Amino acid sequence: MASNAKNIAELLNNQSTIATADIADDAITTAKISNDAVGADQLADNSVVTANIADNAVTAAKQSGSTVGAFAFGGTITEYESGGTKYRVHSFLSSNRISFTGTLVCDYLIVAGGGGSAAAEGNTGSTGGGGAGGMVVATSQSVTAGNYDVVVGAGGTASTDINQPSGNGGNSSFNTHVGTGGGGGTDYNTNGQSGGSGSGGPENAKPAGTSNQATYSGVANVTGYGNAGGVGGNYDSVGGTVGSGGGGGAGGAGAAANGGTAAGGVGLANNFRTGSNVTYATGGVGRAGNENGTAGSANTGDGAGGVSSSGGGNTNGAAGGSGIVVIRYAVT
Repeated sequence: MASNAKNIAELLNNQSTIATADIADDAITTAKISNDAVGADQLADNSVVTANIADNAVTAAKQSGSTVGAFAFGGTITEYESGGTKYRVHSFLSSNRISFTGTLVCDYLIVAGGGGSAAAEGNTGSTGGGGAGGMVVATSQSVTAGNYDVVVGAGGTASTDINQPSGNGGNSSFNTHVGTGGGGGTDYNTNGQSGGSGSGGPENAKPAGTSNQATYSGVANVTGYGNAGGVGGNYDSVGGTVGSGGGGGAGGAGAAANGGTAAGGVGLANNFRTGSNVTYATGGVGRAGNENGTAGSANTGDGAGGVSSSGGGNTNGAAGGSGIVVIRYAVT
């Protein structure tokens, strides 16, 4: 037996070949092969194929080097390095699904769709700026293995009917957290609509919409952002300050009517997608005079700019900006 073992070892050391036909069934078992006895340089090209490996013969414990860690797939995948950490990013510009093979510690951004703006009534009047979509920022969240729906809210629709308000933005969501769609602007003598951020108030001195965005104050490392719009001004025939209020933004309330362009509430900057700050969820401006609505940019959650009419109906309302969801995690 010792002589045979020596001869086999000599053959292997000399990189000679032992034909399969020369080996009796079950003559060589795992227990009879010492660790590292057969190296990669002693295997002929394509000599080990899947068909020759018994089920469950190769386990993680028997593999040398690192095993493959948990990862995710879904959305548009990019990578960047920031502060010495490499991040993998999954960006969603529309609704889809993401799948996790194991638990990953993630940061994520959720922005809902911004509110639209309404047509201004027939003689003179101003409609409020659309409220920005609600914004949720989460850090260091453990996401377990499984499939997750990612919902990206559409921007609120424009109204071309002086008797109808514009549409609220659509909600965005991931991992049970929800950004609420921004409030759509309203026409003369109608209160502003509430949403993630509220729309600005129209003439005649109507209140703005409020924020109904969940703040997630009881959840560690998760914060929801939204604010009210600005109050509307007087109707032209009344005198005083005229125009409409700006829509609320993630970072602040919309400005009250001021007889000109009333600023929408400021948005908030976030760097999860590329490592560089991008501002999301800015409120739409309020208007006076004769001004068309301005659309919110796609995948920002911005509210649409309000509409104003002077001496005739202005039906040129605009849509709010659609939302976005960004998920990132560190990779090595």
